[in-house]
Amino acid sequence: MRTLIWIYFAMLPMACWASDESLFVGVFESETRENFGSDTQGEYRIEIVAVSKDKYTATIFHRGKELGRQELVSCPVESEDYFRNRAAGRAEVLCPSGGYGPPHGFISYAENGINVAAVKQRYAKNPELVQQDGLKPGDPSLFESRHFKTKYYAHVQWFFYGFRKVSP
Repeated sequence: MRTLIWIYFAMLPMACWASDESLFVGVFESETRENFGSDTQGEYRIEIVAVSKDKYTATIFHRGKELGRQELVSCPVESEDYFRNRAAGRAEVLCPSGGYGPPHGFISYAENGINVAAVKQRYAKNPELVQQDGLKPGDPSLFESRHFKTKYYAHVQWFFYGFRKVSP
């Protein structure tokens, strides 16, 4: 029994943390709004290089202008709040290597995308219908779960966007 417990805990980091270095190495561009991206496709670009095993450096750009660099390390999938309702499948997360409080994701991979609560299109297009239907802001019936098939997601400038890998 002890051997089984030891094997389980020894294998846990491999199952939860980025084990495939090439998964995050490359150039990523923000997706279109329809794919949970920014206003303009490619508005944000992230270039990631491996520094050593499970350590990376990301350079973040906005419209071609460098915003900064971030040192990243593999971290548990639970570090990414948006992955709580993700579709089943492989998931990996890289977090900033330093900071305050518990780690949070910087760039993430979800094999089968994520599910996100969003305002129903009916109300997004016609906000006056909220009041006509007798609803108040924040009412749960205003929202629906939307599935996005984008595989990569990143936190940039206070937002969380979908990204596509454009080169290895």
